[in-house]
Amino acid sequence: MNRVVRLTLAACAAGSASVLVGVGMAVAHIDADPAAVAAGSVATVGFNVEHGCDGSNTTELQIRIPDGVTDARPVDVSGWTATAAADTVTFSGGDLDAETPATFAVTFTAPATAGTIYFPIVQTCAVGQTAWIEIPGEGAPEPDHPAPAVLVTDGPPTSADLAPHDDDAETEETATTADTPISTTTAPGGDDDSSNTGLVIGIIAGVVVVLGGAAVVASRRKKS
Repeated sequence: MNRVVRLTLAACAAGSASVLVGVGMAVAHIDADPAAVAAGSVATVGFNVEHGCDGSNTTELQIRIPDGVTDARPVDVSGWTATAAADTVTFSGGDLDAETPATFAVTFTAPATAGTIYFPIVQTCAVGQTAWIEIPGEGAPEPDHPAPAVLVTDGPPTSADLAPHDDDAETEETATTADTPISTTTAPGGDDDSSNTGLVIGIIAGVVVVLGGAAVVASRRKKS
């Protein structure tokens, strides 16, 4: 293969990979695991923190307990102080690397009525803060910083209930939410899914154009 083409391929691959990694970080959320629990059951749900605040380490997590949930208490995490007061569970005093995922769990008794409940979370970092407190409206796209959702089912959850489900399916359920978010701090801005898709398409188009140009140059040099 012509040296110009090889160098072009390597440069494009490196550039595309770095941008795509950035896209993945931008859309990472705090998810609940499991995604569904039986109505009236005692359950332990973990909240998966995937990254820090714009590269800053996580130092505290405040989890708002929604209406209908009772007996909420944190599961101890090594290196952190876990407390429960009123309607908020707090994990503090730790230092979670911005690039290292971790799970913070809460044990509670689920509401007796089926529906979707939301756990607004404020993630505080050494520098900055991200408020995962947005609750999707019916028929609306997923917000940039959604509150983790848990589906409460009549009877044991099915495999379909436990699998990730789209926003439209979630919003068809009767939502039970906390009266007010635990913080009014505005989360750092982020691109939505459509803008990320456009970015990926742009990358692919750029690679095609560059490779096409490199092929033309290589062909001309070969002829000369």
